[in-house]
Amino acid sequence: MEFNKTIAARQSVRKFTEAQITDEQLKAILEAANAAPACMGQYDHLHLTVVQKPEILVQINAAFQKAVGDPNMQVTYGAPTVIYVSCKNEDEEIVKGCNAGVVMENMLLEAADLGLGAVYLFGVSQVLFANEEITKLLQIPEGFRTVSAIAVGTSADALQERTLGTDKISTTTL
Repeated sequence: MEFNKTIAARQSVRKFTEAQITDEQLKAILEAANAAPACMGQYDHLHLTVVQKPEILVQINAAFQKAVGDPNMQVTYGAPTVIYVSCKNEDEEIVKGCNAGVVMENMLLEAADLGLGAVYLFGVSQVLFANEEITKLLQIPEGFRTVSAIAVGTSADALQERTLGTDKISTTTL
């Protein structure tokens, strides 16, 4: 796909079919993550956790529901795959955020290029990173914490065509 078409195709999807992404699609998304620029080239400060087991996704949703007090919240939006980005605890918060952000954007763009739906999940990581049970369930390495996640799969609804422009973000040119 042409790059601008990929950018225009990228949109947040919050309703997925049950169809699991293919191994080839997952590999492409993980390759995109690994192509992201890490601060000072410290890729060992990043860790990805791929969750595709439905029973684990149910537990994640249940823990989030309990944490926020909303029994109806489906934080993974029914996506069949959720990929968590974790960073080393020792890194400054801004470094964690930047590293996770570039990894997330690469994965989101690759998902769009593959014709998949995806959504950036920030709140689930922020609420659950202190939950020892979930950290253990996700096998987050010692010394790391989740920073963000991507839910990815086939969109249950048709993706909307978008056009690119420069009218959304205030810009100053000097």
